[in-house]
Amino acid sequence: MNNSVDLSIQIGDISFRNPLFLSEGPLSGSAELIMRAATHQVGGVVTKSIRNEPAKSPSWYMIKSGKGLINADWSDLGFKQWLKELDSIEIEVPLIVNVATNHVTPDRAAEYAAILQHHGADMVTFSDYEPENLIEAVRIARKKVDVPIMVKLPPFRKDIGELCQKLEEAGVNCIAAMDAVGPAMDIDILTGKPLLGNREGFGYLSSAPIFPLTLAYISEICKNVSVPVIGVGGVTSYKDVIKLIMAGATGVGIVGGAILHGLGIFDKISKDLTKWLSEHGYTSLDQIRGLSQDLETEELYDLVPKINSETCNGCKLCVTACFTGAIEMKDRIAVIDSDKCASCGVCLTTCPNTSIFL
Repeated sequence: MNNSVDLSIQIGDISFRNPLFLSEGPLSGSAELIMRAATHQVGGVVTKSIRNEPAKSPSWYMIKSGKGLINADWSDLGFKQWLKELDSIEIEVPLIVNVATNHVTPDRAAEYAAILQHHGADMVTFSDYEPENLIEAVRIARKKVDVPIMVKLPPFRKDIGELCQKLEEAGVNCIAAMDAVGPAMDIDILTGKPLLGNREGFGYLSSAPIFPLTLAYISEICKNVSVPVIGVGGVTSYKDVIKLIMAGATGVGIVGGAILHGLGIFDKISKDLTKWLSEHGYTSLDQIRGLSQDLETEELYDLVPKINSETCNGCKLCVTACFTGAIEMKDRIAVIDSDKCASCGVCLTTCPNTSIFL
């Protein structure tokens, strides 16, 4: 690792060694799992959402779907057992303890947070698909809780600016987004039955397929807040991390990618991120944070891409992707007919060698 690159971030008075958080989910559902995760290059760990009473999910409750994950895991140890688990945790990274406000009232959620801060929580966070509950929970908890408070927002809120303003007024220190997208399902074509074991067969989609949605949502949130933002949803590579930070995020949460690819994903992303920053002359994440927010863009029309004949490997992916038939192969090199080109952009983003450029 290049020691000249500083990956650390700050939220309130808490320092994190890098921007990579293990988000709440199956990989942080007990003390043992949390301590295992903390042996990898995580900046912080968020516990699984804590409910009042223990719960168990029917089999099956997590399934791979394409490059994504459909999750219907509502299992939990329950609040009393979690207190014992938290007291046994010994890790060298900050621990963020998550209260599932959708299963208790905002009053009770705030009460739980006040208790959890005395059981090893460096931060507390609330998650709910009803943001109004989050606002109220933060407002009440702010009077009782001394550690930083975070919330995790659901996707696709059109009133995101107003919502973020209310959360900041209530006293939130950090905002994470977004939760998994759904409902989603898959079906066994041999039996006709849903693959998930709950009654409806519904779960929520996460990992790579939802990343573009997350990126746009984080960009919008960062335009409307002054507190740090954690981008969660679909991150599987260092490039995803860079994009979220360029959109304005302070840190990045990963869970679906770690389930599908293993906890080593944190080690790889940390290494790759450091390498990329060093190669591009950056020494800290602050130098790229919000970069896309600061750039002015203009609408351009009728752009015709060019082909780098030296790097084109003749794979023909661009030919297949061109819906106007503007690209053909000549001597195993792609050639673009500018009169037929629709300037859509698919070929630029399809080429595996970035041999197509403007």
